[in-house]
Amino acid sequence: MRIIVDQTRAAPGLVTSSRAMAMLRFVESCGGAPEEALGLVFRKSRLLLSKLRGAGVIYRVTAEGKVLWLPAGVPPPGDRNDFERRFAVGWLAARLFESGGCYEEDTAVFPNGAVFRVAVAPPAPADTCLVVFLAGATRLVQGSVWVLLNEIQRKSLKECLKS
Repeated sequence: MRIIVDQTRAAPGLVTSSRAMAMLRFVESCGGAPEEALGLVFRKSRLLLSKLRGAGVIYRVTAEGKVLWLPAGVPPPGDRNDFERRFAVGWLAARLFESGGCYEEDTAVFPNGAVFRVAVAPPAPADTCLVVFLAGATRLVQGSVWVLLNEIQRKSLKECLKS
């Protein structure tokens, strides 16, 4: 897999739009997000991405036709697994936000207040958590919940969440 990283500005500029700042905070909270996922959460996402990129506070990484936006200061993915993990977490964060929850520091907070640590599999984690499977599901610890990446890209969180 070839990972293409856009050039970034030497020093970040100024962001004056409150909507652009909200998008930046979202991207920072999940460590990066796919462009399509950002479109779910923010109206006119391409305009906001353009403002943030122009200010030098985010940059684009592309691999196999997938676009991932990362906050400045966060290193680009080192390999395919790292790219796929960040891509999956970005989708989960967008679906959580869409449903009224939030994602912060590897933790999913659902609208009802339930909190789960987030893991991307494979490999399957050994403790109770919310798992995003890149491919088919495997056996999990009792009490864990999970989603498939290919489903979370097409359906709401409520429709694809399984236990």
